[in-house]
Amino acid sequence: MLRRIWMKVGPGKFFLLFGLSLLFGLSERAGAQSPLPMHLLAILNDQYYFVFAVLPVFLFLCTSVMEDDTLLVLVRYGTYGRYFFHKWRALSVLAALLWLGQMAALLLSGLGLPIAGGWPGASGGQWQEVFTLLRGYFPSPWAAILGCAGQMLLGYWLIALTTLCLGHFCSRSMAIKLVMALYLFAVLWIKLPVMSRPPFVYLTGLNHWVFLLHNLAYPWRLPLTAATTAVFTAGMFWLVVRKWRWRLLITWRGGHGLASYYRHVLFTVKNVLILAGLILLVTAWTWVAGGAPEDCTDWLVRLFAGHGTGYFYPMGLLMLLAMELLPLWPLGVFCTQVVGERSVFLTVRLRRRRQLLGALLCTGLCWILLYGFLLLLAAVIPPLMLDFSLDAGLIITAVGLKLLDVAFQFLLLLSVLCVTGQATVGFVALVLLHFLCVLPISWLPAGLSSLARLNLAQTGGTVPGMAAAALLAALSLALILWLYSRGVRRLFNH
Repeated sequence: MLRRIWMKVGPGKFFLLFGLSLLFGLSERAGAQSPLPMHLLAILNDQYYFVFAVLPVFLFLCTSVMEDDTLLVLVRYGTYGRYFFHKWRALSVLAALLWLGQMAALLLSGLGLPIAGGWPGASGGQWQEVFTLLRGYFPSPWAAILGCAGQMLLGYWLIALTTLCLGHFCSRSMAIKLVMALYLFAVLWIKLPVMSRPPFVYLTGLNHWVFLLHNLAYPWRLPLTAATTAVFTAGMFWLVVRKWRWRLLITWRGGHGLASYYRHVLFTVKNVLILAGLILLVTAWTWVAGGAPEDCTDWLVRLFAGHGTGYFYPMGLLMLLAMELLPLWPLGVFCTQVVGERSVFLTVRLRRRRQLLGALLCTGLCWILLYGFLLLLAAVIPPLMLDFSLDAGLIITAVGLKLLDVAFQFLLLLSVLCVTGQATVGFVALVLLHFLCVLPISWLPAGLSSLARLNLAQTGGTVPGMAAAALLAALSLALILWLYSRGVRRLFNH
């Protein structure tokens, strides 16, 4: 079994981790000439080294052998439990060899440093806080090194066990997605301050398995990690021994009917990536243009400011058009394909046109909800990264009004499509509506979600938030009623 796994893994990942460990060790040594124990402790407690160098390589190693072998290999072991534990033991041996190579690289990076030396005094440099914390648990630096390195090896074995379980009980694609989700959770733990607050602080991730320092930050952290890990490991052993025939197969079932088919056509990888990339670019531009925000309210005002009325600000209007019109472009293309005479959708049309319109509106609503979810992430993640307290009321107001605004513009686009048969005419009409902001009319429906038009203390607008929401909802309802009564008769006649 060890030979079979070695043939699948290959030596490349071992050399890669050896080189990365040596590189991180030399970079740490370039900062200051400290004794060898302090040098090793600094590297072993560098969370960026673990999360962005060690974990990706080791997870890549485990996922390459996560699937079960052929039936001829399995029957040689008598039971699946024996096969699984032999495979885990072989992978654990490779993990130990990887760990030894990693330790060798770290020792190699510290050649020439003095070996003797105890805990540093008050001038321990940037690692003084870490050394002070470790000194409370270990009598000497070498004991702390053994503790950190031993925790890392134990974490390798637990990650290998988890990966093999996921590879057996899930399909390969789903298992890889779950492993990547666990890795993302470890990344967020060191990047978002909110992960250090309840309820996330009570969870145990991959970083707590390989990184001892994360378990020593609080007195209750290590017992909690040990208890959670024991329950988790016992559950995996029980599944392997008792439920090895059971498989977790989760497939996407979007239901039946025309709406499900439309969603399948609209929600392609290309369209979703375009939408996510657009939100990311708008968020990045807002950050770069104004710098880091002062608080959550400052960030929300900058992101959702939009454009007021009675003046013309080119950059503000361009940002508003990018945030409200570009997400509708895939919807416009989709609607044009649906109602076109040469469309492939003609083969799946039903007898009642209202059913077609209902499927079209349902698909558009799902797209707008996805847009709202991405917009919510853009509103929440930057303040969390800066450890700001969230302004829940302003977040709900900004994102909710933006959803109503975009939904109204989608219905208006669809109404123009019913009359003219061209989605381009609808986009031109929406752009002209946005350019009407030069008039001193605060109640213009297009762009009404702009915080610059709301009577907030930060913006000085004149429109109450509830009134803006009521107006957008009323206009959307009127357009829906018109589509079902009049528009649907014209929708498929162009």
